[in-house]
Amino acid sequence: MAPVAMEIRDHVAVIELNNPPVNALSIPVLVGLKAQLEAAQGDARVRAIVITGSKGKFSGGFDITQLKARTEGKPVANMADFNVVLNGLVEAGAKPTVAAIDNLALGGGLEVAMACNARVATPGAQLGLPELQLGVIPGFGGTQRLPRLVGVPKAVHMMLQSKPVAAEEARTLGLVDAIAPRDGLLAAAIKLATDIADKRAPRTMAFYKTDKLPDSPAAAKQMLATARKGAKRVQSVMPHPSLCLDAIEAGLAKGAEEGLAVEQESFAKAVASPACRGLVHFFFASRSTAAVPGVTDVGLVPRPPKCVGVIGGGLMGSGIATACILNGVHVMLKEINQTFLDAGMARVKANLSSNVKKGRMTQEKADAIFGLCHPTLTYGDFAKVDMAIEAVIENLDLKQRIFADLEAACRPECILSTNTSTIDITKVGGKMKNPERIVGAHFFSPAHVMQLFEIIRTDATPPQVLLDTLSLSKQIKKTPVVVGNCTGFAVNRVFFPYTMSACLLLDLGCDPYAIDNAIKMFGMPMGPFRLGDLVGHDVGVHVGQNFIHDFPNRVYQSHIIPALLEAKRLGEKSGRGFYTYDAKRNATPDPEGIARLVAESRAAARQSLPPGAGAPGGPLHALTQEDIVEMIFFPVVNEACRCLAENVVVRAGDLDVAAVLGMGFPPFRGGIVHWADQIGAARIAGRLREWSTRYGGLYQPCPYLEDCAVQGRRLADGPAAGPDRSKL
Repeated sequence: MAPVAMEIRDHVAVIELNNPPVNALSIPVLVGLKAQLEAAQGDARVRAIVITGSKGKFSGGFDITQLKARTEGKPVANMADFNVVLNGLVEAGAKPTVAAIDNLALGGGLEVAMACNARVATPGAQLGLPELQLGVIPGFGGTQRLPRLVGVPKAVHMMLQSKPVAAEEARTLGLVDAIAPRDGLLAAAIKLATDIADKRAPRTMAFYKTDKLPDSPAAAKQMLATARKGAKRVQSVMPHPSLCLDAIEAGLAKGAEEGLAVEQESFAKAVASPACRGLVHFFFASRSTAAVPGVTDVGLVPRPPKCVGVIGGGLMGSGIATACILNGVHVMLKEINQTFLDAGMARVKANLSSNVKKGRMTQEKADAIFGLCHPTLTYGDFAKVDMAIEAVIENLDLKQRIFADLEAACRPECILSTNTSTIDITKVGGKMKNPERIVGAHFFSPAHVMQLFEIIRTDATPPQVLLDTLSLSKQIKKTPVVVGNCTGFAVNRVFFPYTMSACLLLDLGCDPYAIDNAIKMFGMPMGPFRLGDLVGHDVGVHVGQNFIHDFPNRVYQSHIIPALLEAKRLGEKSGRGFYTYDAKRNATPDPEGIARLVAESRAAARQSLPPGAGAPGGPLHALTQEDIVEMIFFPVVNEACRCLAENVVVRAGDLDVAAVLGMGFPPFRGGIVHWADQIGAARIAGRLREWSTRYGGLYQPCPYLEDCAVQGRRLADGPAAGPDRSKL
């Protein structure tokens, strides 16, 4: 079928976009749309035009594979001149146009719809301009038409926050002219188009509307002032919000035609930015993690779990239960006594109540969802579960007993999984008759909020088990990353040097709050010491022991964290750690409170570090933000390289997704491996080599990183054919 088709109904040309699944505006679609518009405008039988989409969707926007190619420097067609089509054939052509919007009109799809003289949408249809999520700005006139249709404040919010609106709100705003049921959408659009042609309804050209614009350039500048402040704060690393505002302001001050010219210039600048490259890379990487060779490509049929058994109703278990029932999956929540069970069910109810308070659902709906969670004190009902997820404390003996019980209570085809974050899953299944049944299902806390879902396999894990676990991730709207069974799995494994490097810098004399600030300026949600306070330093020590035991030659053991524990400064949970916390958990630096502990840790470090270790790269007061970032993140890159060499993950992009969703690595940097490739393996290996001579094995570059440095290869390309030297 042609990407764009046309038929004439009652003297109205109905032009239909046909590019499943979301009718993306690919080059063939844009070329076809232009051709059909020209044909309709030139056909004497046609009095008006309706543009719609096939298979229940208008358009999800511009084909971003073209954007990806452009960020990678590949040749692509320049479609900037499509604005001539929108301005001349759609908006101001001889015959009026109406957009019939079913389900969604996003990005370029909404820009096409806004160029039409009117819009009819189905109930609940989503309309928005989410381009800034990919580091670009609207490029088909969106920065000019949206402010003229909905007003400047709302348009700025919709673009900068990438927030769509439903058809009902769009109708109130003036973005949609009418709402019609799906089965009557086309008829309503045809009637409106005919009415406009017959002058029974007004013909609007959004490009030239002024009634919702400020009275003067000064008023426009004032209206954009708040947004400008926020955009300026991130402009050095994310220029696209400022570029978007430039285009909007130019249109307000000098007219839509000048604004459109600035939009095109700004779009080109945004596409060329590292932020766009990073965000586009992350977008595609996050949509590739569920493709697992030998699992999803061998013809197996997924069996989505309908009922999940969760063992343990603590913070993690109740979060997992909440994630399941929010998406229609029944849960059997098991605890060891009634008190714990009641507490677990109360946590689930509290999670749902939070959604009610935030206006995300009604109390009636929350009650219905809560009804999907069934409490139990025995394994009697586990014969009906399709998947069991153990979420108890990190105690190996306890976990082994649980899995022996689960193996006896559950059906042979039931998936048996552990949420452990630190224990080898083959050890967890050590007392099972069929240990190959066990799989890791590692959620991140809070489980009903955090998007990442690590699925850990062993060499014996059946492909069907992995496929069904991947199916659960899709059901509960998580992003899965399939990981090999190793210490720390993906996120914790790659990031264990993160805090260790920060502690080394502290021991060398760096201010911990300066370190946190440098890492936050890099784009992380918080620095390593603030993160340690959030997680709890007791938890950090417990997890860290696994790496000290398994990787003794590449760790740094500072005295600062044990000293905090001894002083009962556990972090947020105790009201003080590196920071102090008020009743609302607001953090305040406490240099006086930790001064003695820091001094003692530095004194101990002087005894253990090589003579003359000194500061990295010179006197400590001369360290730049870049120095701090590199010393903390380059060893993280190094560990990511080991994971790639050991085939811990399917592809490098999986580590990028895990870093962003699991650790808060800034998405505009694309992920840990993507960011490293922008710097280059040679520089990273060279700095690590220099630091390793001063500070030891934590910084010793691994063979895979060294190979890439010598050969000039990208880290993301994966190991070249040959023996794995990563463990040398």
